[in-house]
Amino acid sequence: MADIYRLAGLTLPQGVAHESLPGPVTQFMADCWFGMSRTQMIARAKRRGLRLSFRATAPCPSGETGVFELRFNDGVVECLMLARLQRVGARSGKRRQASRTDVSRPPPRDPRQTRLF
Repeated sequence: MADIYRLAGLTLPQGVAHESLPGPVTQFMADCWFGMSRTQMIARAKRRGLRLSFRATAPCPSGETGVFELRFNDGVVECLMLARLQRVGARSGKRRQASRTDVSRPPPRDPRQTRLF
């Protein structure tokens, strides 16, 4: 059974400036929101032409938040980010169709805001 993880925060490793990140990675960060699932993050990365891999820095029990290394690769450059993901639990053994209430939706965005990092 696969675990369900929800995004609690994104950050860069110490000593890495956000200006040094490739454009698709900064666009990916702008697309993320609190509560986004790991599956949604992988799908967004693919749309940006990125390959995304997750690696836990330490074991994370159910209901707790853990730190994961996110490695982005666009075929030319690889970069590293840190994500705090909350382990919600495990999926049931059989596949079920997600209803509208189960899916995390992006929050409404204010059109007056400029692109924030």
